[in-house]
Amino acid sequence: MRSKQAMKNLLWNLILQIVVFISGIILPRFFLEGYGSTVNGMVTSINQFLTYMGLAEAGVGTASVVALYVPLAEQKQDDVNSILTATKMFYYRSGMIFVGLVVALVAVYPYLISQQLSSGTVRMMIVVLASSTLIDYLFLGKYKVILTAMQRGYVVAIAQTIGTIVNMTISIVLIEMHANVVLVKAVATGAYILRFFVVRWYVKKEVPEISFNTTPNYKAINQRGAALLHQIVGIIVNNTDVVVLTVMLGSASLVEVSVYSIYNMIVSSMYTLLSVFSNGLSAGFGEVISKKEEDVLHTSYSNFEYMYFIVFFIACICVAVLLLPFVKIYTANVKDADYIRPLAAILFVAIIFLQNVRIPGLTMICAAGHYKETQPQAIREAVINLTISLLLVGKFKMLGVLIGTVCSYGYRSTEIILYNRKYLVKGSGKNTLYRLIRNTVVMLIWSMIGCLKLAPQLSTFLQWFIGAAIIGVLSGLSILLVNYICEPNEFKMLLSRATNLLKKR
Repeated sequence: MRSKQAMKNLLWNLILQIVVFISGIILPRFFLEGYGSTVNGMVTSINQFLTYMGLAEAGVGTASVVALYVPLAEQKQDDVNSILTATKMFYYRSGMIFVGLVVALVAVYPYLISQQLSSGTVRMMIVVLASSTLIDYLFLGKYKVILTAMQRGYVVAIAQTIGTIVNMTISIVLIEMHANVVLVKAVATGAYILRFFVVRWYVKKEVPEISFNTTPNYKAINQRGAALLHQIVGIIVNNTDVVVLTVMLGSASLVEVSVYSIYNMIVSSMYTLLSVFSNGLSAGFGEVISKKEEDVLHTSYSNFEYMYFIVFFIACICVAVLLLPFVKIYTANVKDADYIRPLAAILFVAIIFLQNVRIPGLTMICAAGHYKETQPQAIREAVINLTISLLLVGKFKMLGVLIGTVCSYGYRSTEIILYNRKYLVKGSGKNTLYRLIRNTVVMLIWSMIGCLKLAPQLSTFLQWFIGAAIIGVLSGLSILLVNYICEPNEFKMLLSRATNLLKKR
């Protein structure tokens, strides 16, 4: 049952992220060509500020999911409902705090961008973009928590997939009609509200015993402060670049943010695609840890890491070879900014590698709920990022904030791998290091070959897709072969798991 649920979560999260990836590639190009780099930079910048304001969530969702693992495993429905009631109350408070923060942003933000766009347009855009987050706090969040804890996160993924497709379709139609940019975002954002009705209908129908109106158990969510700190750090590290560029570069900020956003579009898409493995399997590992099934944990984690690194290194090779040619083709018709920056492309590839190599270890930390125990490392990561970014942004602009991000990711990913080896999946460090070394060697070889021989020949989207297929197949076969030769038993176990899951379906 656990494997079947994990497979469903993995499959639908993968479908969702593929749809999000496609939408994230298509829509910005329409925005760039329809409204220019300044408007595109404004939308990106506002979204990053709203992400910071998402800290109003205060770690409630993450802590609630972890708190629900044990009562769900022990089938204690009253305990489950009391935790969910507390979750609902915390989310409502978060929503009110978020509203206050949005009001403050509406007042201040136009002055941060030195009047590069009309204040009325900017303020309306903030309200529109903030509305979907507010819906999450007031209505959707509590349902996402229980479905995630029950390993039914695929329901939310299905609803989000539908919402994303509708959003993309409406946006493209309105942009082609030359509609006002605020109207485009307002109508498209309305599509996301449909998620709430789909998810609520499912919970009411399939899990009628769930109640959000019993006596709240606030103590059960005592990890929310520690989870909040990790959220703060994650937001600082993942979103500081745009905020620092917006605040520090004055009248040139939105164009630089627009350039950053095109490269970062690939970075964030890769992260969401690779995070499917964490999102889909975290609840299953949480159940194993709560039941103290040590042998199952070690075997399952080893096979999970083995599988993940195969996918991860193939993805890294493809990005290293294809990123700069993609940006050249993607922005060929955009003349109001210089988007071709090879050094920035190298740093973005390093960011993708260092950000995602930690996912197996981070999955274990989240599954075990070790948020408080890993606070010091998280704080140091944020300090490294902010300090280096602020020191270098004045002289190097976008490159300065990228160097700060590379340094912080390098430190934290190392810490996560070491923590997992020492405290969670004990003794896993040697295998992890061995897998990293052999796959990194293959990655460097194929990246050099691809950048020297293939990348210069890609000048149209058709050529790019053909090139992507070539490098994907060749690097994929190489990675698979090397990993099979080095760990044949893990490879056979991976095939066996996949075969069994497909038979069950």
